[in-house]
Amino acid sequence: MSSSEGSKWVSRCVFGSPPNLSELDELAVLYHEQAARNTRDYVRSWICPDCRKEYKPIQNMLVDLPPFSCDDCGLKNDAAYEWRITQCLINGVSLDFKVYDQNRKPHCTLYSVAATIDATRRVEGAKKGLIISTPLDVPEMAKTYEQVTGFELGKEPPEELFETYDNCSLIMEVVKAHGISFLLGEYDTLLQNKCVDLPPIPRLRIKSYFRVDRNNVLLITRLLASGYPLTAGMLHGTLYWYLKGDQYYYAPKCATTADAHAITLIGSGLASKNNMPETFYSARDSHGTKSHPDHKMRDFGADFFLWACDITDVWGTKRFIPNNWKLQDTGSIGI
Repeated sequence: MSSSEGSKWVSRCVFGSPPNLSELDELAVLYHEQAARNTRDYVRSWICPDCRKEYKPIQNMLVDLPPFSCDDCGLKNDAAYEWRITQCLINGVSLDFKVYDQNRKPHCTLYSVAATIDATRRVEGAKKGLIISTPLDVPEMAKTYEQVTGFELGKEPPEELFETYDNCSLIMEVVKAHGISFLLGEYDTLLQNKCVDLPPIPRLRIKSYFRVDRNNVLLITRLLASGYPLTAGMLHGTLYWYLKGDQYYYAPKCATTADAHAITLIGSGLASKNNMPETFYSARDSHGTKSHPDHKMRDFGADFFLWACDITDVWGTKRFIPNNWKLQDTGSIGI
């Protein structure tokens, strides 16, 4: 595909708005009444020390969070907490998901998107009491992306990227249009090679995707607590590779001396940074289970903490799952 053809395809990328707070409130009410919840809720009311006004915990689908700040004076609640999607259960189903490994290729955005989709479908399945864990074929998706766009993944021309540096919208658009294939086992592969009348390999598709303002910390934390894992961008330097599990990472501020990277946000918390309360996100990397090792997990890891002020872009998916949970006529499952 020529560059001009790729440009025409890129111009079709359309992303929507994230769920608003009212929609998240409705989701919380629905699942407080109907879903079997087995999560640690932070059910602490907060009284603003300046205004003496009491605020109740914020109800969400997965976990209830402490009040964010005072509506009158703007004072931020300094109550520390930390939670993550991977530690939650819905209807007895764990929401933990696979740690992906991009093998040092410049494919971090694709692997982060795949992890976000993986976590999203687990949430949707768990709401129906189903365990959805069929592995996704991310390397095949990389080939599909390059065939469709005409660009080498991770090395796209700046003029074809969102705001000249972010390829997430391109990847999301390809997944929306073409889906991401399920990973076949050895027996399935043997059948595919020997039989000519087998149906095509099912592909998982997203219904739509959205972008979130990185500065809207309240919305991001509530999206996460409502079962929306998110793909986010960040900058990192050499020390990033030595970061241990559940440690806080202080991202470099100079873009000219740092590398861009994409990770999956899976939770949030609040801690003290420079003697001030600061929101952070729990993030999952895509460099395998030995990245960011945690001694409590026998040196397995992949999860770390990133300050909210250090993320660059935030993307998510709106999902749709057929009520009968069967393959659609297109050979794909919508989420």
